[in-house]
Amino acid sequence: MSKTYKIIYYILLTAILAWLLPWLYNLATLKRERTPFALYSEIIGDFAMINVNQNEKDLRYTDRKGNFYTEMQFDSILPMFYYRQLVTDNRLPDTVQGVPITAPKIRRENFIFRSRPADINVHNPKLYPLLESRSKRVDLTMPDDVFRLTKNGIEFIDMESNRVNREKSALFQFVFRQKKVAFPIQTIAGNPTNRKEYDEGYLFTDNEGKLFHLKRMQGRPFLRPIPIDAEIDIAQIWVTEFSNRKYFGFLTDVNNNFYALTAPDYKLIKVEIPPFNPKKENMTIFGNMFTWTVVQTDKTDEILTAIDAKTFTAIDSMAFSSPEKDKTGLASYLFPLQLSFTSTKDKFFYPRLKEFSYRALALNLVLLVVYIVLFRKTKFTATKLIKALAIAVLGVFAFIPALLMRG
Repeated sequence: MSKTYKIIYYILLTAILAWLLPWLYNLATLKRERTPFALYSEIIGDFAMINVNQNEKDLRYTDRKGNFYTEMQFDSILPMFYYRQLVTDNRLPDTVQGVPITAPKIRRENFIFRSRPADINVHNPKLYPLLESRSKRVDLTMPDDVFRLTKNGIEFIDMESNRVNREKSALFQFVFRQKKVAFPIQTIAGNPTNRKEYDEGYLFTDNEGKLFHLKRMQGRPFLRPIPIDAEIDIAQIWVTEFSNRKYFGFLTDVNNNFYALTAPDYKLIKVEIPPFNPKKENMTIFGNMFTWTVVQTDKTDEILTAIDAKTFTAIDSMAFSSPEKDKTGLASYLFPLQLSFTSTKDKFFYPRLKEFSYRALALNLVLLVVYIVLFRKTKFTATKLIKALAIAVLGVFAFIPALLMRG
C-alpha cells in the first residue's frame, strides 16, 4: 500500500471512530428522562402534574403544594382537558369561574399548538397551493395550481401542464401592486392541506417588513395589509386555523418575542412568555377558553407558563431542569470532539462537529506517550510525526488507527 493510500485510510478510520465511539458511548450511557406532564388548573389555581415512578407503571397525581389526588379527582381539577371523561361520568360542572360551559363549547375552544425545530429548519420548495376559503362545499378541495413568489411578483402555475396561468397571475399581481407589496417576500406561512375545517390562506411579510394576509375568496384575491408596530421585525409565522377562529396565527420576531394575531380584528398582541427561538426550542401550547399552558423545551430545561387566554399575560410559571443533561459527563474527558451526521433540530444529513473539549487533552497526552513508547525503536518518519500530532489533538480517534496500522 502506497503512502498516499495509507494516509487516506488513516484519515477515514479516524473520522469513522470520531463518529462511532461517541455514538456507542452515548447509547451505552443513555438514561430515559421524563419530566412530569403538567397543565395549569383553573380550579385549584396551580399546576397539576402526573408523575411516573421509577418502575414506570404507577402514576401519581399531584400539584406543586404536594397535594395528592386520585385519578377521578385529577379529572375534576382539569375539566377543560378531561371533559370527555367527565361527560362520560356525568361529572362535568355547569360553570367554571362563573362561566357556563358545555362539552361542545369546550371542544370548540380547546386547541393544541406544536412547533419543533425540525419543522422549521427545512428546505421549502416555495410552491404554495391557494385553497378556496369560501367554498360552497363542506369539504375543502385542493386546487389544480400552485403559486410562487418571484423577485417581482406572484405567478400561478398549472400543475398538469406546468405552465404559468398568466390571466390568474395578472389578477393577483394587480392586487399586490394595489396594496403596495414590496418584493421579494421575506417570510410566508400557511397550512396547504384540505384536512382542516376552514382555510385562512397565508400570512407573509414583504421586503419592507410589512405584514399581509392572502386568501382566495370565491375565486378572487383577498389581500389585507395588517398594521403592526414598525419596530417589530417578524421572523417566523404559523397560521393556526383552530376551531375557535379566535386567531389568524402566531408569530415571533427577531428578538424571540412571541405574538398572537387575533381574529377578526387583526391585532398583534405579545404573549407574556420567556423568549422563544423556534429554530432551537420546542413549544407546545394546550389552550382552552380560560388559560393556555405554554411548554417551552430546550437542551436542559422545560419551562411552563400559564397564560390568561383573554389578556395574554402570565398567570404563573414553573420549570423542570435536568441535571443529567446539564452536567459535563465523562465523554468530555474521553473525546476531544464528537462527529455526528443528524440532529433533532433539523432533518438534514451532513457532518457536524461538537465544540472541542479541552478536558480530553490530558488523555490525549497519555495516549501520545504510549504511542511514542510502543514505537520508539522503529524508524522515525514524517508519517509518524503526523500521527503523533494527530493523537495529541484527536486523542483516541487517532490512536487506535495508529496501532492498527503499526505506527
